[in-house]
Amino acid sequence: MGSATPMRSRNVWGDRLKPPFMAVGDHIGCELPGGRALFFTRKGGVSGEPFEELNVGLDTNDYLPAVQENRERVAQLIGIPRERWLESKQVHGSDVRIVTEPPSPDDDPVEADGVATTLEDVAAVVVTADCLPVALIAPEAVAMIHAGWRGLAADVLKKGVEAMREAGATEIQAAVGPSIGVCCYEVNTWVHRAFMRYPRGTARLSNHAHLKNVARLQLQHAKIPLDHVHDVDICTMCAPRSLFHSHRRDYGQDAADTGRQASAVWRVAGGDD
Repeated sequence: MGSATPMRSRNVWGDRLKPPFMAVGDHIGCELPGGRALFFTRKGGVSGEPFEELNVGLDTNDYLPAVQENRERVAQLIGIPRERWLESKQVHGSDVRIVTEPPSPDDDPVEADGVATTLEDVAAVVVTADCLPVALIAPEAVAMIHAGWRGLAADVLKKGVEAMREAGATEIQAAVGPSIGVCCYEVNTWVHRAFMRYPRGTARLSNHAHLKNVARLQLQHAKIPLDHVHDVDICTMCAPRSLFHSHRRDYGQDAADTGRQASAVWRVAGGDD
């Protein structure tokens, strides 16, 4: 999961992408037994300032037709139409829902911060702007989790693993996409108190919090082997602004003034053979 020592992003691509991560155009792909994930940057969209370019956040103050076009572009890149996306209304909680039926356009958004599914030809999707997008992949199921500090404090990843196992998954692997790093995540005492159960030098470093270490520890506590936890180790805040939306870096007073990047995971046909 990377070093606990604060270190700013250098070369975002190139040697920064270690297997199972790979460059997919301007974005980051990951392929593990049973499924694929794609972590999007902000490149390749049509939104204007301050949301340029690929903003997929429906609850932002961006021009809605631009957001809809951006979402169509994401759908084309993952090869799964928007009507086959599994999305929830993200509330920085810990609920992870299991979806066993294809989505309907008449479905009302469900409040949850993760979706697990055994379905093929659908994509579990979350949107983030510093929080951790975590893909859980196994031959029998996949899940995508939105993990901010509140969700991590409430064990959202543990609950994501439990949902995967309830869906029949056994050999689960996790991929942590671009998100704010310990280098930039300066926090107050309320956040530190939320992670008091974790070792100070691991989750809490001076006045910074190491959410990726919390994620790794939570996955380990859920019986995911360390070599099954993969972190792309890129910070959304100190990476070049042209690459990622970052609520902390850009427009911290109003979340609706910051764009969101998409992260998607889907099953690979024949993954459970």
